[in-house]
Amino acid sequence: MYQDHPSCSPPTNQTIKVWRYMDITKLLSILESNSLWFTDITYLDDPLEGFLNRATVEKFRKMPEDTPKEQEEKTKKIIETNLQLLKQARNMLNVSSWHMNEGESAAMWQLYLKSHEGIAIQSTYERLKGSFKNAKEDVLIGVVKYIDEDTDTIDWTNVINYALHKRKSFEHERELRAIVLSPSDNGGGSVNVDLEILIERIYVAPNSSKWVHELMQEVIKRYGLDKIPVEQSKLYASPLY
Repeated sequence: MYQDHPSCSPPTNQTIKVWRYMDITKLLSILESNSLWFTDITYLDDPLEGFLNRATVEKFRKMPEDTPKEQEEKTKKIIETNLQLLKQARNMLNVSSWHMNEGESAAMWQLYLKSHEGIAIQSTYERLKGSFKNAKEDVLIGVVKYIDEDTDTIDWTNVINYALHKRKSFEHERELRAIVLSPSDNGGGSVNVDLEILIERIYVAPNSSKWVHELMQEVIKRYGLDKIPVEQSKLYASPLY
């Protein structure tokens, strides 16, 4: 179930809407399993996910000023060994990523859909927290902080921080992350969710055909979730004149 954690900062507006953009097959998997997939962070596209940034590594490698000269080589080896241990800790981090925004994002539709037959799950921060009430895992949730590679540093003493910092070039993602600490050998793991709590609305991709909207309405009913509205995105609606 959801747990507070000192490394995890909530959004400033805790009623903010959060979104997951996906193709229909992924939605069907969520509906069928009553669970969210948490991806092993080492499987994400960004090769620097879960690593300490440049400024932090330089600080980590800085030799204590009172180190005796005859101990310098040994101390360097210890530092490098510790960095490798921190690298291995990445394998414990599994994440479910959400986009924070009060409205739809055209950029997110384009980034995360392979075709026009996609959907977006719209939830809220509070709903996301509450949806893990029956999960056997401890689920942490925090806002991702976007930092400068060369000037900002990360607290390396807590592995959770490794999943909550990304480069400034990813700021457009406005990411909220749910995190589970667990070793993974198959790219991640599923975590039970209450779908009636999690899903406030489902949006069908703006360029999708009418039949996709109608199909999604029928699918949601089939899974007993007919109270959840299914809406066609109006993002690319025709002008009024």
